[in-house]
Amino acid sequence: MEPSSYSPHYDKLRAWMKQKREESGLSLRAVSEELGRHHSVIGKMEQDRRKIELLEFVEYCRVIGADPHEGLDVMLSKSAENGASLSMHSYSVLGAVRPSQINPMTMCI
Repeated sequence: MEPSSYSPHYDKLRAWMKQKREESGLSLRAVSEELGRHHSVIGKMEQDRRKIELLEFVEYCRVIGADPHEGLDVMLSKSAENGASLSMHSYSVLGAVRPSQINPMTMCI
């Protein structure tokens, strides 16, 4: 099974993150300095070479002036358009639903 951080759902989120950073006029180095991280960490996060941690994502959005909810909405709406479904893990990580709300027999809410 492929790790959830390397799924097509995250590809949409990564593309959104990079687009918003570029629209803000900030370089990888500028964002990394504000976050106190090496620029390669931010680059790897945008390029699908590093897992996106939730709190890092929220801080990244704060630095570039983007709404993290918008990024999650883009990821979820594009997934639905493509007929892709999110796993129980993805829903619970995103905070869309609590694991206790999911019927494990059908993977439905």
